[in-house]
Amino acid sequence: MSGAPGDELESLVTITPAEKYSFSILDLKQKYNKNITATLVKPQGKERAWKIRIKSNSQTVQDLYEVITLKTDSKYRPDLRIRVYAIYKDQKSKKS
Repeated sequence: MSGAPGDELESLVTITPAEKYSFSILDLKQKYNKNITATLVKPQGKERAWKIRIKSNSQTVQDLYEVITLKTDSKYRPDLRIRVYAIYKDQKSKKS
């Protein structure tokens, strides 16, 4: 994700288990950054896809990094990791 300082950046990650290896996501944990937040959205009805809504904000020019770990009930993939980068850069146009 990238934007200018003051912008709220948002992204939606979709995880769809294969029908043969269905699993549920039990927990979501963040490791580093408080300026990046992640929220788990459970599947609705017969939908199989899990969604993770990721938001980031910063008032300064900086690069943010976060690792989101999803705990599952799968014996094949008990943990899934998502790496998130949010880059806030100065959007002022440069004159030549």
